[in-house]
Amino acid sequence: MCGRGDQSLTFSEICELSGAIGAPTTNLEPCYNIAPTTTVHIVRLRDGERVIEKATWDLVPSWWKQPLSEKKFRTHNARAETLQEKATFRSAWKKSQRCIIPMNFFEWKRPRKKGDPPHYIYPAKEPAFRMAGLWDEWKDPETGEIHLTCTTITCEPNDFMAELHDRMPVILGADQLDAWFNAPPEIAVEMLKPCPSEWMAAHKVNAYVNDARNQGPDCIKPEGDLFE
Repeated sequence: MCGRGDQSLTFSEICELSGAIGAPTTNLEPCYNIAPTTTVHIVRLRDGERVIEKATWDLVPSWWKQPLSEKKFRTHNARAETLQEKATFRSAWKKSQRCIIPMNFFEWKRPRKKGDPPHYIYPAKEPAFRMAGLWDEWKDPETGEIHLTCTTITCEPNDFMAELHDRMPVILGADQLDAWFNAPPEIAVEMLKPCPSEWMAAHKVNAYVNDARNQGPDCIKPEGDLFE
């Protein structure tokens, strides 16, 4: 699964990748080591326009009425094969609450051993992947505050990713974005498949990234090739 990411992008780069509009209104300070429940930038539709917003990478469904401390399960990934049936995701899917998460990611080769460094996965020709995601808004019953949360949709791996893991994020091309944001669910579901292998590149990085508290460019610094 996709459980660690890198979002070291500028506002302009996200706009170019996603077609988002508007002036930057949030701090886009690079985050080189994103873990579940931390903040990411997503692009979603608001009043018919694509906008960049901050969201927690761990979806909390709108129907969740308990304090967040009572949520004992991770929802930063949603399996493409089951999201239409799973209670956590099906409402967001039916309501077409789709987003993209412009992010690259880390993956540890299976079988993973303690202390093994991961590989950094990134696009061959662009600054970041357009990961398909869902968003939802949850109201904190204790404070009344509304929280925007999101999840990354995963699918079976393409040939490239199969060397590392049995899952991968759904990655969209620029020509798929109009349909992703606007098509009805029965059409959008056909897009939940692995991207072409030639879209992807990777290199091994240092075990420094294994600790989610570590940040900075060293997290993505090459330490070797993909298939060493």
